[in-house]
Amino acid sequence: MFRRYLNVEIADTPSKHQKGLMFRNKLGEDDGMLFKFRYPHNLKFWGLNTYIPLSIAFVSPENIIEKISYISPYSTKLISSDVECNYAIEANYNFFQKNKIGVGTKISIIDEEDKTFVKFN
Repeated sequence: MFRRYLNVEIADTPSKHQKGLMFRNKLGEDDGMLFKFRYPHNLKFWGLNTYIPLSIAFVSPENIIEKISYISPYSTKLISSDVECNYAIEANYNFFQKNKIGVGTKISIIDEEDKTFVKFN
């Protein structure tokens, strides 16, 4: 069965953007991080001080996944969106591939009392 939801922590400030998932030794199978940016722009990420391999989806202002890439642990190689995006979603390595989530998938952000989810439509 494919996972169509991801529990996410929110990174919505410059300091949270900078820290992201650094210094984590593990990430739950259904967990990730949603990076929210005030304005769409070309996003850039790297794996410095990141101990686990990650997948990253870049999401347009229309909530459409535009690109999915991989971030290697400790890597200083920049991983960039190809178009202006205002969201990025980090999850465990191959989360998107395993769950048949690809470029063109629309997302919804669901805020509940004390949790936030990304739904992949």
